[in-house]
This record gives sequence, C-alpha cells and structure tokens, in this order.
Amino acid sequence: MPDWKSISLSVLSGLVLTTAVRSSHADEPLRARATLGVSHAVGAPQYREFGFGGAGSASLELPLGRALGIEGKIGGILLAEGAAPRDPALAKPGTGTVFFGTAGLRVHPFAAPGGPWTSAGFGVAQTGSRTRPGVDVALGWDFRVGSEGRWDVGPFAGYTLVIQPDDTLRPNDAHIVSLGIQVGLGARERARGDRDGDTVFDDEDACPDVPGIRTGDPKTNGCPRGDRDNDTVFDDEDACPDVPGRRTDDPKTNGCPRGDRDNDTVFDDEDACPDVPGVRSADPSTNGCPPKDRDQDGVPDTEDACPDVAGVRTQDPSTNGCPPASESIRVENDRILLDEVILFDLNSPRVRHASWGIVRKLAEFINATPDILSISIEGHADATGTERHNLVLSRERAESVRRLLVRFGVDQSRLEAEAFGRSRLKVQTKRAEAANRRVEFWITRTRTAPSVQSPAPAQETP
Repeated sequence: MPDWKSISLSVLSGLVLTTAVRSSHADEPLRARATLGVSHAVGAPQYREFGFGGAGSASLELPLGRALGIEGKIGGILLAEGAAPRDPALAKPGTGTVFFGTAGLRVHPFAAPGGPWTSAGFGVAQTGSRTRPGVDVALGWDFRVGSEGRWDVGPFAGYTLVIQPDDTLRPNDAHIVSLGIQVGLGARERARGDRDGDTVFDDEDACPDVPGIRTGDPKTNGCPRGDRDNDTVFDDEDACPDVPGRRTDDPKTNGCPRGDRDNDTVFDDEDACPDVPGVRSADPSTNGCPPKDRDQDGVPDTEDACPDVAGVRTQDPSTNGCPPASESIRVENDRILLDEVILFDLNSPRVRHASWGIVRKLAEFINATPDILSISIEGHADATGTERHNLVLSRERAESVRRLLVRFGVDQSRLEAEAFGRSRLKVQTKRAEAANRRVEFWITRTRTAPSVQSPAPAQETP
C-alpha cells in the first residue's frame, strides 16, 4: 500500500508555504489541474523490465502573480510487466507502481492566460514498500477555453525521477517519461478594472481615478503628465519645470524661458552676440550685436555718411559722421566738396591767385583729418577743343592743384592726380561750359577701409 502519510505531508508542506504568501496575491484565481497520459521507463534496467503504462496526477496551483505560482501535486504511475531481468538471481518484478507527492513552482512565461508553462517539484515517491526521494518536472501548453476563462486544456510532457538507495537489489535510479493531456479548472476570472478609462488597468494604475498615460515607471504609470509651470510643456520633457517657458527642439532648453543675458531686448536664441548689448537687425549674423563703426567715430556705419573717415554726429543725414565741415569744405560719400570753384588762367593749368585761399583751406582740412590716407585729384575739361588737348590740359591742372597742396603742407604721398579730359562731362553739351571745367577731390583710401573706386564715367552725348 502507498505510504499516503509521507505523501500527504510532502504536499501539505507545499500548500502551507503557498498559503503564507497568498494574501498579497488574492486577485489571481486558484487553479486545480488533472493529467492523464501514457508512461514508460527510459533508464536501465527499468526500461527492459517494465512496459508501457499509464500516469495520472492532480495538482493545485496557488498563484504568486500572473507569471509564477506554487504548486502541490500528487499522482501515480502504473507500468506493465516487461522482460525478465538479465540477472537470473533476480525475480521478475511484475508490474511497476510509483505513487508520489511533490511541491514546487509553476511558471507561465507569457504572464497571460493560456500559452506555455513549465513546472518542477520535489517530494517523495513510493515504489513497492519503500519511500524514496522523487523529482517531478513537466512542460506543456494551455489553451484557455470557455467564455469565463475557467478551463485550460492542452498537451503536456513529464519526467519523473525516483532516487533509489544504494542497498537495494536494483540501485539504479528510475527515469520515467509521460505524455498526455492536462485539464485545468479555476475560479471565474475577475475582470481587470479601468475606472478612469485610460486603458491602464487599475491593478497597474498609480492614479486609478485620474486618466493618464502608460509609462515604464510603476510610480507614474497611468497618471496624467504634469505641467507645474503651466507652459504647455509637460514636466517629463521640461528642462525648467518650475519656470514658464516655451517649447524648443533642444532638450536642454525645452520649456525654459527665453534668455537675454546682455539685456538688449534680443533673445539669446536669436542674438548673434548674446553677451554684448547690441541692436536688433534683419541679418541673423549681426542681430543683437553692437552696430559696426569702421571709423570708430561713435556713429554706426548704417547712419554714417562717411563710414571710413572719422567725423562727428550731425542732424543732416548727408554729413552725419563726416569730418566737421569748415565754412567752405565738407565731405559727402567719399567726396570732398568745395563751396568755391578753383579758377585757372584761360587755356592754362595755372591756378589763379584768387583761388589759393580755398586750396590752402583744403590743405588744412586734409592735414586735420589723418584718417584720410589718399586723395585722388581729378582734372576735367569741357567738350571744346580736341580730345588730346583736353586730356593734357585736365592732367596739368590736376597736377597744379596737387603741387599747390604740397606747398601748403600736405604730404605728397597722400595725393595723386588723374586726368579725364572730356570723358566725364557734368553738363552734356559740346559748347564751352564752365561747370565741365573743374577739379574734383575723391577720398580713395582711409585708415579703416580699402581703396574706394572713382565713379564710372558719364556717357557723352553725340
């Protein structure tokens, strides 16, 4: 007869252990299972001495969660009589019986109803009149059936090990495999609630009464995304969650206010010079930067009529930033203008004595403006006379003015004379026109700028 006392104690110890931890997992239903199948010994000498037989078991699983449970099992195996032992001293064993009781674990890898499972238990097994240690291992696949999820049906494969004492006539351990069908029955599954309707079940929802979103953090799973500073950037994306800001593509500044370190009213993210106060401009490369001032006269180039010559600020846009004008000399757009006309003797390069005064004032102006490094003295003639004559005369007159300026103290390296003859008529006429007989002064090089090109020649009318 089976030693049911030993078997029962083994199973009971497993059930008591399971019940001790059951209280924290009461939401998972208990499941009872039964198996029925065919068995055969696979180890020597049992595989010769016993034939095919039947196996059956009953078990109770107490879940510890959706993927793990503690299982207690009792069962039995009956093997048919096989061949006689090879040792003539041994009697034929007849039919083989194994009664066992184990306690162990059942694992559901998918943590969901149905699907694969595996179990392993350790306990006692009784063969004949002796009680021995035993191990039971099985795996299978459950198919959940029924609308209420109460039934499991599926195939299984099992392995039973009976450890034989060394002092028996057959000291080899018994290895038995079984194949068959498992049927499971459990309590009706409880529906997983979702009170706030956010698709996160209440048993996983850290905020079950407030709609939220699914996250990987159990502390925030199912909770709404916070926005403490009410700037529409959620706290989990907000680099400055306690200060209202704006959304950006940079995680380091997303949700942060727009900075203005230099307090020039141009935000740092648009400021090309974020640490130096400047002015707003349409050019991204200069926006927020101090205005350029090539001649460093305090008048920005954008307002400076003479950006390459240091001057003074005036209310007149045409002279703002230009050197201070005398009563008869001023600068406009790289050109030095005289209020008086330099007169020459008739058909001669000689400067009339009456014009020496204005030339002297021009020399004083040039010497008082050291930023002007080079001036082009351009001689022009009217359309009368031959082209060659006018070209020679205009050159000689420009040279006469240059020599006179040098005489009045201007460094000759700052002066150069050019002749244009009648190629740049101020008044388009072939008649003798006094306005065409002139000398012009152009600033061609300054201390802060490269050479300035002279204006293109005017077209002479036929």
